[in-house]
Amino acid sequence: MTTELACFTQWVAKEPQRRYTALMGMLASPRGLAESFARQDPRKAAGVDGIRKANYEQGLEGKLTDLSARLRRMGYQPKPARRVYIPKANGGRRPLGIASFEDRIVQDRLSRILQAIWEPEFRDCSYGFRPGRSAHHALARLKQVITVERTQWLVEVDVRNFFGSVSHEHMQRFVAHRIGDKNLLRLIQRFLKAGVLEDGAFSATDEGTPQGNLVSPVLSNIYLHYALDVWFERRFARQCQGKAFLVRYCDDFVACFEFETDARAFEQQLKERLRQFKLEVEPTKSALYRFGTLAPLLCKRDGLKRPATFSFLGILHYLRLRRSGVTTLGHKTQGSRMRKKLTALGERLRSMLSQGTVRIRQFVTRHVRGHLQYYGISGNTHSLRCYVFQVRRLLFKWLNRRSQRRSFNWARFDAWCSAWMPRPRIVHTL
Repeated sequence: MTTELACFTQWVAKEPQRRYTALMGMLASPRGLAESFARQDPRKAAGVDGIRKANYEQGLEGKLTDLSARLRRMGYQPKPARRVYIPKANGGRRPLGIASFEDRIVQDRLSRILQAIWEPEFRDCSYGFRPGRSAHHALARLKQVITVERTQWLVEVDVRNFFGSVSHEHMQRFVAHRIGDKNLLRLIQRFLKAGVLEDGAFSATDEGTPQGNLVSPVLSNIYLHYALDVWFERRFARQCQGKAFLVRYCDDFVACFEFETDARAFEQQLKERLRQFKLEVEPTKSALYRFGTLAPLLCKRDGLKRPATFSFLGILHYLRLRRSGVTTLGHKTQGSRMRKKLTALGERLRSMLSQGTVRIRQFVTRHVRGHLQYYGISGNTHSLRCYVFQVRRLLFKWLNRRSQRRSFNWARFDAWCSAWMPRPRIVHTL
């Protein structure tokens, strides 16, 4: 972090409600742009300009000086994002916008400035795309709320097509709460209106912010901060008869309540609240559950076999009643996500058959380590072992299809695989 941005961050922390009217100088700082250039991943896909980090690095100083000058005189115009799609767990496709390389530099610098301004103001219930916070912090907080804070009812919510539904009008109004620099507001508007390019056809964007842009995460947090977080904590929760808590990671969130009446009131009022900001609840991913320390006993009383389960951040959460009579919260990897990852892994291994055993082993090692790093949470040991076991089966299958002769039998394969395959382990204790 440059000295200028570090001092600005400390200044904002001292005056969290100040409105800033001169920010373009800091955004256009050549040293700051150079730092944002260094932060870019050279492996990222190219945007519509076809430029990668290695290409832009040639004559870097002159290019950054020119970029800084264009930003200062407002001659900088963002390019459309290249539209690509990635598969979703439910069989659909998620649209992503890949920005041009120069746009990524400016977006990185802009997002760091916006993050410095709003970070002291963001509520504790927000965990997505914030420094020092992660999905595992959100899961740990959710476990604490359910097991300690007398939660008995839970509302799981997902916003339908959030990144494609963000209102530009409301976004500009929210950003203007803390920013009075008209040129910076114009630049944000240009990013929102830059449009997308798909199969050579340009489409204007009258709403939404491309998912995949570096500035989109902080803009989404600002939008939901005013549309949801502040409303819930300062207005709705204060009217509840019992305790009420919100845990949000980007556009996925869970609301926990002590009483059913509060939970049902939230379910109804939330729809109206989101509608005011042109957002909608995704009905297939949103539901109300009896979920808490008394749920197993009350479900038996009502003739139900067990309490409902719900998924949040790729983890399936469930309640279990121990012999001692204590209700605990269990976690395991969401089945649909595990199946999707194994299917993708099998296809990748098939495409790598000609690259040799060493390359395949290196790839599988990275893949398993990445899986354990996210899903290695306390209580999820069985799912981790199942996943590693299935990875070994896929690896055995495809290594033996490189030729008509079998490369391994199971005894030899187990001895070879056990020497390097990462072992299932708990990385995060909730």
